[in-house]
Amino acid sequence: MAGIPERYDALVLDAAHKQSLASARSLGRAGLRVALGETFAEYPSSLPVPAFRSRYCAKAVVLPSYGADAAAFADALADFVRAHQVRVVLPTGDGVIVALAPHRARLAELGCVLAVASDDALAIATDKDRTLAAARELGIAGPKSVLVNSVTELAAAYAELEFPFVVKPTIPWTGKAHSRLMPVEVVSEAEAVDATRKFIDAGSPVLAQEWAPGRREGVSLFLAGGQALASCGHVAHRTSPPLGGASVLRESIEAPADILEPAVALARAIGLEGVCEVEFRRDRAGRPLLMEINPRLAGTIENAAASGIDFPLMIWKWATGEPVEQVKGHRTGVRTRWLHGDLRWLMQNYHLSGRPDTVSKARGGWLFATEFARTRHYDNVDWHDLSPAITELGVTARTVLRTRGS
Repeated sequence: MAGIPERYDALVLDAAHKQSLASARSLGRAGLRVALGETFAEYPSSLPVPAFRSRYCAKAVVLPSYGADAAAFADALADFVRAHQVRVVLPTGDGVIVALAPHRARLAELGCVLAVASDDALAIATDKDRTLAAARELGIAGPKSVLVNSVTELAAAYAELEFPFVVKPTIPWTGKAHSRLMPVEVVSEAEAVDATRKFIDAGSPVLAQEWAPGRREGVSLFLAGGQALASCGHVAHRTSPPLGGASVLRESIEAPADILEPAVALARAIGLEGVCEVEFRRDRAGRPLLMEINPRLAGTIENAAASGIDFPLMIWKWATGEPVEQVKGHRTGVRTRWLHGDLRWLMQNYHLSGRPDTVSKARGGWLFATEFARTRHYDNVDWHDLSPAITELGVTARTVLRTRGS
């Protein structure tokens, strides 16, 4: 009937994140009506949002930036939920989760579920220092770490760690920075001071950690009632930034017992429910060291989907109280590539060549080019929903042209 607002089964936020597009496609293929929302807190408002062009995006919603005005963002979202009787709100980024968690009860009063873990679990999982403390109580190994609250406390890190080491914010989203804070490698005291000051000024304490040069492995989990209903292991072959940012090329594996068992134990101990991703990196001796736990859908979701596990639909069923069936296995050896991110890796590797986690410029070009012969699955590419991939190709071209002109 004319004049009656449309209803939506889910509002997926952080539409510019590729995991949000993958979620919309998953839920849309299941017959659910999906709205996608973006705040442009981290994504440039001058660029088109690929997910907004998806056939599964029944409504594209632009909300106030939670970074600029968290209260206005929460009010606008609540108004949309009320007007359209949204059943589930699914955020996929750290910043929006931090901004929305205090409004969980407000959404519940509107008949809507915020599909993230409990506040107590989030408080631990979003703080790397508290995560490592919880892991130590379980006997789970982590990198040698020194907590730094001021530049003067770096002296303890110099005494404990060898260069290069990693300077990492304990809290990736503080609300003071314009984007998620990312760890950086440092090769000198001057670099350590600069990185530490940047993170502290942004409102986050710092962990100085040993650099582990081995393979990056992770496992995505789905938990309900303390039971692990699904798991999908992966190895990240390349990330952007190269030190350990978003994975741009990854491959599904059967998660080794020495990461799967600690991952499940840690998620249970923290009290996480729903989806999470636990990341490890192996040291020179091959021992897995816990890096972090992400209490949300991560960028590796398309690898899990291509391997046979539909995490977004599991989240929606869990949030709405529907039964969630256990998934007992997944395909291995599935390689998925985010071309936009891999091109970014290529440029970063070119400029950072010679630093930790980089390869020579020539090898970087060879690895990038030859991957076209190896990988069949590309993030954002769906032959039944090509508009987002075409849109991202345009964004990539604009980015490359802007980089060449700078």
